[in-house]
Amino acid sequence: MPAYTIVTTSAAQDAEAAEVNTLVDDFANESEAIGYARRMADEMLGLAAQLTLDFDYSNVSVHDGDLLDEDLDPTHPSFIGMWVLDDESVAFVGADDFRDGASGELALQ
Repeated sequence: MPAYTIVTTSAAQDAEAAEVNTLVDDFANESEAIGYARRMADEMLGLAAQLTLDFDYSNVSVHDGDLLDEDLDPTHPSFIGMWVLDDESVAFVGADDFRDGASGELALQ
């Protein structure tokens, strides 16, 4: 099974810092890794609702490979895509959309 790296970044409104967590796991394929990341994003939304947190900027990104010790961002060649969270939902931004600039401004906030 191929390894994928999932990075969660979460920041609440008026917070001065974001919390970043990274995990590496084996998945059957890219689609399974993206689905797992979606479930993580949904759980983050649920937790925020329970704690009445307003997101400033939060996402769950997926990278191809075991990259636990690397500094990852959407410009990294391994980037597959990310689930971008707002207060009510999540939306997927793929690597091609990010690199084409359609969502680059949103992803770098």
